[in-house]
Amino acid sequence: MPPPPADRAVPWASGEGDPSLGRRIVEGLLVALVALACLWPFRLYGFDLVDEGTLLVQIERAAAGERPYVDFETGYTPIYFLLESALLNVGGVVAVRTAGVLLHAATVAFVWITVRGFGGVLLAAAVAALYTAFLFPVSLRNGAPFNIPYPAWIAAALALRVVCDTAGAAFRGSDPKRRRQYLWGVGLGAGFIFSVKPNAGLLAVAGAALALAATWSRESTIDGAVASVLRFAAPLACVVLFGSALLGAYAPALFLPVVLAAWASRPSELGTGRAVESSLVLAGGFLVVLLLWVVPLLRALGPSEVARNVLLLDGGVIAAYLQPFPWPSASTVLLALGLVAGALAAHRRPDLAPWAVVASLVGGVLAGAFEGARLAAESALLWLGPLALSIGLADRELRADARARSFLVFSAIWSLQLFPRPDLIHVAMGAPPVAVAVALVWQRYAALWRAAASPRARQLVPLAATAVVAALALGRVAPTLGPRLLEPATALALGPRAPLVVLARHADEWRPIEELVAAIRERTDPTETVFAFPDVAGLGFLAERSQPYFHLYFVPGRPDRTGEERALARLREVEPPLVVRCPPHVEAFADAPSYFARLGEELRSGWRTVAEIDGCVVAERRD
Repeated sequence: MPPPPADRAVPWASGEGDPSLGRRIVEGLLVALVALACLWPFRLYGFDLVDEGTLLVQIERAAAGERPYVDFETGYTPIYFLLESALLNVGGVVAVRTAGVLLHAATVAFVWITVRGFGGVLLAAAVAALYTAFLFPVSLRNGAPFNIPYPAWIAAALALRVVCDTAGAAFRGSDPKRRRQYLWGVGLGAGFIFSVKPNAGLLAVAGAALALAATWSRESTIDGAVASVLRFAAPLACVVLFGSALLGAYAPALFLPVVLAAWASRPSELGTGRAVESSLVLAGGFLVVLLLWVVPLLRALGPSEVARNVLLLDGGVIAAYLQPFPWPSASTVLLALGLVAGALAAHRRPDLAPWAVVASLVGGVLAGAFEGARLAAESALLWLGPLALSIGLADRELRADARARSFLVFSAIWSLQLFPRPDLIHVAMGAPPVAVAVALVWQRYAALWRAAASPRARQLVPLAATAVVAALALGRVAPTLGPRLLEPATALALGPRAPLVVLARHADEWRPIEELVAAIRERTDPTETVFAFPDVAGLGFLAERSQPYFHLYFVPGRPDRTGEERALARLREVEPPLVVRCPPHVEAFADAPSYFARLGEELRSGWRTVAEIDGCVVAERRD
């Protein structure tokens, strides 16, 4: 059965009408200031020794002229290091973190501007508030993960621009010239995403291509054939990617939305786009960006190494980092059941829809009280996105609206970033397109309810929902922002590179790291090197000591046995006067001491212990 005519289900304001684009931008600037007020106090708070420390070492080496993939192992591309090394050269860690916080605030504003284009102030405010409160968590003991300069933060902001251009190209009312401009924007944006984070770039271009397939005419043999290939390839690629992990919770969380997205991307007789033109323009924009840095890498590494280390096609990353997708907690199940019931009721008994949502929320809160607020919130954040995407993609009216469908289809593919590490930080990294898609689904069912609700209910229910959102956001932010603003803070003695602080009540917990940095600085001079194992390269960065090794972290399987031999050879070549061995700080590194047994034996036999600090061993060369 053919889908209904496109572009009629969800009212969009794409620069014209009310609210105007100018008004939304002004509102977005105010939203950015509010987000900054929440994030700025933590800009120089705490330090992540593992991820942040390792990335800063890599950025420092890139700033010194070394090449990623050639001189040091990394999962990120040269354009990312070009951007971050420029920041590091300008203002060190302070500049890197400041740019990151500004990027987060701008992303929240961009989400507001997009949601405000089809939703009211209350909906846009709810999305921005929940986004800021729940996706930028803070630990008063350790710091804020949003300060870690992950390239995915850049990719996330660009992805929202890409999906907006995809929606513009999919809109049946766009003239051919305007559609080509949108397609160029999609290709260029996906190319830039690939240039900071390859897997995200591939998901962006794949999600855009699948969303555009629905705009082609099924009356054309070529268009229909290309669309069929894309629609079949999407779930098939997931089966190959997931492997045996598909037997667990990955199936309903990530695979089901992709299957529904492929189903929703059927061409119709009303399609005005063309497969060949769309593919060529999109690929052209994508390749223009890639050629700037891929060609030099191909010359330096060769095609096989680019495929293995840049595109990560050997499966080593998945094997090293694979974690099961956690099944939903009891509170999440109750919340999900209520939301599904509310969506179903909106079609037949709209007056009951708010009560189903309220009941689910009450049940979820009560169950979450037994689970713990943090665990309940993280489970909900993992599952409510996939749930909303599945509901939206199954809805005939949302599939009929070209722009709404574009957001849903793109987000279903984009969400595959949660594989193989489904955790809150990866939810946050992929959130902007998904947050807008969730808002679209909410807007759709709220509109159904409003059409049947009494005037008094239409006035009171949104206010009550706003109060709930405000309470949730405030309850998430206040326990960390309040102490940060009101309690005394103390400077960390981590060296001049890291002018960072923590609350005074947590200062003693940082003494071991301060002592390790001091021990490294005392027992080496600035021209000497240090070797850190398995995940504490950040100590060398803080101590201002070079670490000229290809491998800077040691996850079992990455490097593999060949990589371990290379690390041993490089260690013997450099002959560092000092090594630091620590217990693994992160779960992914837990088996590193047993997996890299030969490297561990080398580190024990060739050096003598001069200090033991909180389980870490500082050792000098025996000679």
